Amino acid sequence: MEIALFILGVVAVLAAWHVHHPVRRPGELAAALFPSAWIGGELPLHAAALFGGAGLALVLAGALDESLGSVGLVLLVASAAGPARSWQQATRSREVLAQALGRTIPPAELALWRYLVPIWFRDREVIARYNLQRDGERLRADLYRPRTAPARPGPLLVYVHGGGWVLGFRRWQGRLLIRRLVRSGWVAVSVQYRLSPWATWPDHIVDIKRAIAWSRRMAPSWGADPSRIAISGNSAGGHLSALAAFTPSATRWQPGFETEDTRVQALVGWYGIYDLVAAVNGSSLWPSGALRRLWHLLVMKRSFGAAREAYTEASPATHFGPHAPPTLLVHGALDTLVPVATARAFAEECERRVPGRVRYAEVPGAEHAFEVFTSRRAAIAVEAAALWLEETLQKD
Repeated sequence: MEIALFILGVVAVLAAWHVHHPVRRPGELAAALFPSAWIGGELPLHAAALFGGAGLALVLAGALDESLGSVGLVLLVASAAGPARSWQQATRSREVLAQALGRTIPPAELALWRYLVPIWFRDREVIARYNLQRDGERLRADLYRPRTAPARPGPLLVYVHGGGWVLGFRRWQGRLLIRRLVRSGWVAVSVQYRLSPWATWPDHIVDIKRAIAWSRRMAPSWGADPSRIAISGNSAGGHLSALAAFTPSATRWQPGFETEDTRVQALVGWYGIYDLVAAVNGSSLWPSGALRRLWHLLVMKRSFGAAREAYTEASPATHFGPHAPPTLLVHGALDTLVPVATARAFAEECERRVPGRVRYAEVPGAEHAFEVFTSRRAAIAVEAAALWLEETLQKD
């Protein structure tokens, strides 16, 4: 038992260290270890309870009979500094986001049990499900709206899930933001799109454009205002939502619906990939070649050298300009899958091109996909994003 307690203490210390100092190179190792930093950082109380409970069980089983067990217990207690720091950083997120948005961020109104059960597994809030395509594709959209109709039509949010363009779950991602906005009278629709390797670029962005046009047509029947549409997405969904927002007149990506309106009035990007050319062309900001290989083999299915123009067109950074809607970019300071330096560089470039059009918030201690869980940090970040959206799309 003493050996087990010692090993548990060592693992707990390493896990706590990795949360705040995640491995970044090589990229394959960083990706493999990402779940440890992600879960430990966003659910510090759960992690502490898990290690603490296991340690207590070993102690009660006699693991302190030998000195090695005592060393393990000391390590286990010391590892609690990691979750404590994560909680402190999550609390500090409110100050950082308030500074980025230039306003105060009130506490998020979430029941305690939401923090204890950090992922929703049921879809009670879904009002209806729709099939977006007419050509046999099983692409679905989930509609969320207030059960009591507001006095006047509210804004509409189109949410695009992440998953590296090859997977993703529209029912799990974006739920915190969707629920928060629907409570304020918004209508939201979480959309699906074709995934690689079955789909080849630009199928993905075509589906998002189609979803925007369809949502605008459907908005009046949902009690939403078709003149106030925001789009948001995380990771690969951040890339797709940004690309859609910055290319309102790219009819080449609207086959069969070229004349339909795909403009949006606001964008919130969560840890997205905004400069795809830099990501696949060996930029120093991208220490791993994993994304380049992903696009080469599964998404674009052509190398950068063979399809330079296509990669350039697929990069949101190529299209940002005065026509871009008001934009909020939110990125975790410890993101190991999409380096925070890439988002920071993109936000700075946007500020040079169109001053004041983009707000950038770098969330302390946050990993990739940090707002998928119902964590303290995620609740604060979502509240900040919702307030920004409400102010941006408010109607006198």
